[in-house]
Amino acid sequence: MRDSFGTPIEAGDYVLSAASSSSFFKLGVVYLAPSGRLMMEVTRSNWSGANRRSEVGSNVLVLRKADGTVPAHVAGEKS
Repeated sequence: MRDSFGTPIEAGDYVLSAASSSSFFKLGVVYLAPSGRLMMEVTRSNWSGANRRSEVGSNVLVLRKADGTVPAHVAGEKS
């Protein structure tokens, strides 16, 4: 699976997952479920009823990779 900018999503990545239709967002850490699906442990959400664990949605942005690096589309260019 890849995020909206084409960065591969892997277990341990810190991601933003947003639902454009409902304006809900979740921040969390990706993990691999026993079923083989990528899930996320939610650390923050703008919806108080959000589950602590959730499937990684289709509108996803990798904010920080598991190794601590930041994807270029998040870091931006330095002037």
